[in-house]
Amino acid sequence: MNAPTLDRSAPTADSEPSLPSTTRDRVVLLHGIASTKYMLAPLAGRLRGHGFDTELYGYFSLRGSIRDIGARFATKLHRVAEQYPDQTIHVVAHSMGSIVTRCALLSGVPESLGRIVMVGPPNRGSHVARRLVPRYGWFSQTLTELSDTPDSFVNALPRCVGSHEVGIVTAKHDRVVPKGSTLLDDHADEITLPSLHTSILWRKRTARHVTSFLRTGRFA
Repeated sequence: MNAPTLDRSAPTADSEPSLPSTTRDRVVLLHGIASTKYMLAPLAGRLRGHGFDTELYGYFSLRGSIRDIGARFATKLHRVAEQYPDQTIHVVAHSMGSIVTRCALLSGVPESLGRIVMVGPPNRGSHVARRLVPRYGWFSQTLTELSDTPDSFVNALPRCVGSHEVGIVTAKHDRVVPKGSTLLDDHADEITLPSLHTSILWRKRTARHVTSFLRTGRFA
């Protein structure tokens, strides 16, 4: 009797079916405060596996104004648009990178900018930032700007992003930015995943939901 053959085309318990790929859009990923672009490398790799071209954007996050950082990021997006005129450009931002993205929108972004996913965004400020300001605020203006005090920089920004579809991913066990601080007034969709503020970037499930939003404007 011949031994049964293994059907390698069938999904296994550990396999992760990928979403159907259409046009290869481009995704620019940017990190949060006191971090580095390489923290987003695993997520970028998974997005490439789902059919996107990706690039990581790094910036010095501890000094200067978030508004100025956002203006420089807007310039970066214009350069990407000029370099890849046939691609739609999406943004995936973690933590403070989301506020940088909001400031970039205020500075002006290319017409080819598509959807935006914010992961753990302190859209209404962070209580951790507020607690760190007395000790480190003299060194980091951005930390002060991310405070959840009513008069902080981040709380003075418009909470509407206008014509751009924004999806918000919140980590259920986030000790830095709780869910009540992540939301905007006009985001298109939101989802809460069982993870921490940073480790959420490295979960396969996160990449699946980010892919769904970038493709459809809704989380899976």
